[in-house]
Amino acid sequence: MHLSWRRPIYISGVVLLSVFCFTHCGSSSVAEPTDLKTSPRSPSQLVVTVKTIPATLKQFEYLIQSNGKIKAQNDQVITSEIDGRILMCKAQPSQQVHTGETVIQLETDPIKYRLQKATHNRFNLEREYESQLLGYENLLKEKSAMVADTIRQKLKISSGLAGAIQEIEETNYELSRATITAPFTGILADVKVQKGQLVKAGEPLFRLYDPANMLLEIKLLESDIKLIRRGLTAQIISLSDTSLKHTGTVHNINPYVDDNGMVAVTLSISGRPRSAALPALFPGMNCLAVIRIPLAKVLVLPKEAVINRDGKSVVFTMADGKAQWNYVTVGRENGTEIEIKSGLNPNQKVIVTNNLQLAHETPVKEEPK
Repeated sequence: MHLSWRRPIYISGVVLLSVFCFTHCGSSSVAEPTDLKTSPRSPSQLVVTVKTIPATLKQFEYLIQSNGKIKAQNDQVITSEIDGRILMCKAQPSQQVHTGETVIQLETDPIKYRLQKATHNRFNLEREYESQLLGYENLLKEKSAMVADTIRQKLKISSGLAGAIQEIEETNYELSRATITAPFTGILADVKVQKGQLVKAGEPLFRLYDPANMLLEIKLLESDIKLIRRGLTAQIISLSDTSLKHTGTVHNINPYVDDNGMVAVTLSISGRPRSAALPALFPGMNCLAVIRIPLAKVLVLPKEAVINRDGKSVVFTMADGKAQWNYVTVGRENGTEIEIKSGLNPNQKVIVTNNLQLAHETPVKEEPK
């Protein structure tokens, strides 16, 4: 009875020891070295469905973006050149006017009275001048033509005739300045006066700008200027309404770098009609300019094809049903595409979906097209 009870326990201990040794030895024989390219998943993981595209060489468009303000190429603050009271005022904000059209008429009666008085005064002084000239008749005959002209001019000044003639010219000029016309076709803004108001010489009346010739002034980094040239196309987007998009071209590059390392560039906005309706772009509006710069043919991929692993750029390609890890050197990007400078060859099948969950030699298959 006593011996039969100990034998099963001895046998059970041997069995447990054998199982422990087998398990321990088996686990050490299948251990694999870890590698940066290996994910925690086993190679027997589920096959990942991916979409691929061939790596292709094509002309790459580099985009430069910058914010700026709209201004009109023809933009003028109209001021009064004389003192006077406004008799007629057609100036209204947003109103369209045409070249030569009368916008404001100042009172002219006081000017006309002064002109009439100056005319009468000139008549009397002409008689006085002629009377004085008779006394110099014999003297003038003995002088050369140049000396005679000088004597006559002195007589005009001393008699007051020269001053009367000058006063008439100045009064006629004032009379012409009493009618304020549009120097070019455009839209009125910043109207500061109204009918009946007294204005002084030099006082601003209104602003006139041409909506058909609008510009966008932006500043670009010094490093980007070498890529810019006149005639490059740009897309101009209003920040107040991003649905408003216009086409522009590089119009002017200011050859000067400011203290912040920026260079001023002016874009002309094409296709802006002159219309009585309110223009889509106002001077002073904030807009975004996207300048497209065509570069040479390079290897280009969608941005989503490039991922970052440990601070390095990686692209997965597909070969023999497995994902292949490729370190790449990237160049410029344009928001949707990125330039690949090295690490890939043309026509390799590049994985562009589900690449964040891939490791080196992960089984993959292409999704149905």
